[in-house]
Amino acid sequence: MSSSYDAEELWHLTHGMRLLVVAEFALDAQRLQVVEYELAISSRQINSIDHQLYAHDLQLRRGGDVRVVPLPPGGGARTRQRGYGPRTRGGGISHRRRVTGDDSE
Repeated sequence: MSSSYDAEELWHLTHGMRLLVVAEFALDAQRLQVVEYELAISSRQINSIDHQLYAHDLQLRRGGDVRVVPLPPGGGARTRQRGYGPRTRGGGISHRRRVTGDDSE
């Protein structure tokens, strides 16, 4: 078996490789079009959801179409306050007077 190729054999080999590359490129371009199409659909769906949320938020702010639904017995797990006492920032220490350790105030 010879380790060298003549010009015609090399042409056929490189031509076949070029055809393979062009076919792969065409498939990649087609896949890219599918992804771009799906992205456009997703973007329209997100915009629609954003619009619906905005419209719903406006209705809630205006007080329209708001129904009062009774809670289950016990108030429901998500509505119960855990712990005791009021919820305040700063750990209950007044913002005007903080404990500094000296009694000079």
